[in-house]
Formats: sequence, C-alpha cells, structure tokens
Amino acid sequence: MIYSNTTIFALSTAPQRSAIGVIRVSGAEAVDIVDKIFSRDISASEQGLYHGFILDGTEKVDEVMLSIFRGPKSFTGEDTVEISCHGGAVVISAVCELLSKNGAVPAKNGEFTQRAFLNGKLDLTQAEAIIDLIDAETREEASNAVKSLGGVMAGKIQNIRQPLVELSAKLFAFIDYPDDEIEDTEYEEIKNAINKAISDSKRILDTYSYGRYVRNGIKTVIAGTPNVGKSSLLNALSGYERSIVTDISGTTRDVVEETVVFGGMKLILTDTAGIRETDDVVESIGVRKSYEQLEQADLIICVFDGSREMSAEDAEIAEKIKTLNAVKIAAVNKTDLSDKFDYDLSAFENVIHISAKNKTGIEALENLVKTAFAFNAPSDGSFMTNARQYDVLCRAVALLENAVANMGITPDALLYDIEQAISVLGELTGETASESILQNIFSRFCVGK
Repeated sequence: MIYSNTTIFALSTAPQRSAIGVIRVSGAEAVDIVDKIFSRDISASEQGLYHGFILDGTEKVDEVMLSIFRGPKSFTGEDTVEISCHGGAVVISAVCELLSKNGAVPAKNGEFTQRAFLNGKLDLTQAEAIIDLIDAETREEASNAVKSLGGVMAGKIQNIRQPLVELSAKLFAFIDYPDDEIEDTEYEEIKNAINKAISDSKRILDTYSYGRYVRNGIKTVIAGTPNVGKSSLLNALSGYERSIVTDISGTTRDVVEETVVFGGMKLILTDTAGIRETDDVVESIGVRKSYEQLEQADLIICVFDGSREMSAEDAEIAEKIKTLNAVKIAAVNKTDLSDKFDYDLSAFENVIHISAKNKTGIEALENLVKTAFAFNAPSDGSFMTNARQYDVLCRAVALLENAVANMGITPDALLYDIEQAISVLGELTGETASESILQNIFSRFCVGK
C-alpha cells in the first residue's frame, strides 16, 4: 500500500540557518504527539494558532507558535500541526528528535502531498502543479501552475472524460439488449460526441508547444562572425559580464551558456564561437560546435556589425540560418558607432538595430522575443507544461480516433476503445493511475512537501 496510517513529520522550510523553521506533523495522532512536548494542553484544541514552548521533560527547547488544522480541513485531509520554531539547526534537530521519540516518523519525499491526493484533497494534475509552482522560474510558469493547482486543467480533463463515461453507459445498454439495434442517427450522435472529445483534447495538446517553452526554456543561440558583439549581447541580456569581451577577433572559442528571463520567457542563452574559416585547431572546434548549436536552436539571434559593410562570411551565415527551423532575429549591432549596414536580411523574420555596449534596442528585442513565442499562448492563460500529461492525452486521442474508425464494426469494438480512453484519461487526474506512476510523481517532491 502507498498510504500509511502513521503520523509523519518533516521540516517544510529550507534546511539552512534562518529566522524561522516550520516543522509539519500530519496524521491521526499529530495533535496528541505534539501535545506531549508542548507547554500547553492542546489535546482537545480545534483549529487555531497557539503560543508556548517545546519541552524536553521540564527543559524549554524553544519558544514556538503552533498552527493546528483539524482534518479534513487541512492540506493532507488529516489532523495537522505546523510548529514554527527558530530556524537554527540545533533547535530544529531537537524538535524533530522529540517528535520521533513520541511516535511520529520522518516523512518520505512528497508524502504530505501524496496523502492530500489519496484523501481526495487534490487530483494528480493539482499535485503536479505544486512541483511546477515550487520550480517556477518565471511569472508565466508560476501563474499557470496556480491555475492548475486551482483545478483548471482537472476541469478541462473532466469535461472531456465525463461525456465519454455517459456514452459508455449508453453503449453498454445496447450490448445488454442486442435486439435494440443502434440506428444511424444514434451512431451519428456517438460519432459527434467522440469527435468533440478529440477536438477538445487536441486544443489542450496544442498548448503544449508553448507550455514546453515556458517550462523548459527557449534554446537561444547568439550567432555571427567574430567580433560582431555576440558576447556583449549575452552580457547585456544576462545583466553581468558573463563572457569575455575584447577587440581581439575570436575571443570566444567554446559554447558559453546562461539562463535568463527575457520578455517574460526563460531563455537558455548560448554564446557561440564566431563562425569563420580558420586554421586554428581550437577555434575550428568552436566553430563546429557553433553549427551544432544552431541546428538545435528554437531561437537564433544572429548578430551583425552595423558599423561595417557586409562580408562574405556574414552572407554565408545568413544563408545557412535561412534553412534552419527556428525563430530567426537579425540583430544589427554597434549602432553607437555608425550605420553602414544596408544589405538584404530577408532570411530573418525580424531585423532590429541595437547597441549591445550601450544596451539600446534591448527592450525592443525583448518585445520581439515575447511576440515570437506567444503566438500560440492559450486565451484563458492555461496551458499544458507536463510531459507525462501530454503523453497520456496523446494516447487517449489515439484511442478515440480508433473508436471513430471502428464505428462500422460491432458496438463491443467501439465500446472497447472508449473504455480504454476513459481509463487513460483517468491517469491524468489519478483516478486510474498505477502505484508505480504515483510513486514516480511523488518521489520528485522534497521531503517537507
């Protein structure tokens, strides 16, 4: 069994020196166990906040505040006590040791959230949203996670699944009474219901391309010939001197990577070696790596030196990038020096003039990136970011499409695909998820959550 009826405890705040440390205790005996080490009688206390001391016998260990939550009105659905003590390692260790001596056991990774799921306080999409919210690096990630935690994604899945459950019951009735044949109009209604489930599912799946960028980041390559200002642009976007900048051509000889939030999006920025023909063995390796990075990029910012005329190497890079499947932006740099750059950049969706040194044009570049990757953002602000959920919903769609293809066969064959799809959709919310899936998900949580 995944579920344990023991009373568990864990530090829910960061395990480091801090003003306050919060130790969470959850289970049927949570209040009784804490009562044994608290200076006040709380055995019959209802929900509320209580001030007092943690005691080791008669010795005061720490002055604390207790937050008592009686089940089912708690995060886990069980009686829960949160002990807010001082955040020193010695104090936290002493409180945890007292809890252990009095019958509580250390929680496993994600066990509090797992109990919330098993007690019906959360479904699986909401549980996974908690991880997303904790791991969020941008406002967009956090906002979407909060929506999922509030049940937006679960509601969408339920709106797809429930009509299929009703359709399944209808088909069971036809199978139980074979003398009642399914009429053509009824087949048409069934087909329309399945197609609606498919189209609703695909609308969710379509948001994953955007959600994947929001969650994982946009792989962004800064490319160009040597000494056009690629490293200066990386530094401008990073907000500090991440790359060495000199007047010497070919300073960057390896791939330099940095993660930044830019235009509200997370960019995995890569500054590459200047692309040119070279006899330098080390530099030529850097050039080869630059081409490899370009092949894998979601976004290419190709930097050109606007203070000089176009070179053959510039033209070669522009032609190479033209064939790549990525969003392409040409950044004409060094506008603070002069503007001699007047050649064709039609290979790029957007052209922008900047001075990476003076950081002019960076805001306009930020708006370009935001626009380029927000084209398929869902109107309700809710999108799919979870690879597991995407895979499960793809499987459900395949089964439903197979059901439509089997419309001309027996009701049993049609029912089989619909029942399978219902079961698969249940994996999203956890209604039909296997123990191994649950263990895999909750093991990704930290211990205190």
